[in-house]
Amino acid sequence: MIDADFSDIFEQYEALCAEVDAVFAKVKAACPAEVRCEVACSDCCHAPFDVTLVEAMYLNRRFNHLHPKGDSRYVLTEAANRSDREHYRLKHKAWKAHKAGIADEKIVEDFARERIRCALLADDERCAMYDVRPITCRLYGAPLNIGGQMRVCGKSGFSAGGKYPAVNIAKLQERLFELSSRIVERVGGKYDYLAEMLVPVSMAMLSTYDDEFFGLKETKED
Repeated sequence: MIDADFSDIFEQYEALCAEVDAVFAKVKAACPAEVRCEVACSDCCHAPFDVTLVEAMYLNRRFNHLHPKGDSRYVLTEAANRSDREHYRLKHKAWKAHKAGIADEKIVEDFARERIRCALLADDERCAMYDVRPITCRLYGAPLNIGGQMRVCGKSGFSAGGKYPAVNIAKLQERLFELSSRIVERVGGKYDYLAEMLVPVSMAMLSTYDDEFFGLKETKED
């Protein structure tokens, strides 16, 4: 991990996670029959998704702290490698579909139907790092407003056409990108695009967020 201090940014990210947890609890209280999340239900743990830079770095730091070495780190790292290969395969498939002229909406719908076991999903069907799970995981099960369309968990009881409280994902993404931008600005690297980077959880676990990652290595050698 790079030497810069991100503790204040991570604290703000943790505060955002707490806000999201409160929103999910509110939706669950309002729709107890529709929100059917329960312990060891791992449906959401097989849905492919990406995380922002701030989420990736936070998860990476917590992973290295909670699993610095030993069997648990080996098991999770191997799972991350398998998951990362699957994500690459699916994204390459989506890229080929785009090059073939298939509509982006169709590509997104097909991608959403894919199933990849999350690297953090343990044998008991529980998350190995549940307390520090990403925002997407915290909201899965509640209705989500994504691009003007409501998306729900396939195991939920929400019916088509019903009026339910939905979480606006775009607003949350804006806040996550803002925190990610602050990280890039603080580092002062040459890769500004990292502020809008999206990667799967597996890559977040496996990456090394050092000078080379942020484009600082050449600058320091010059």
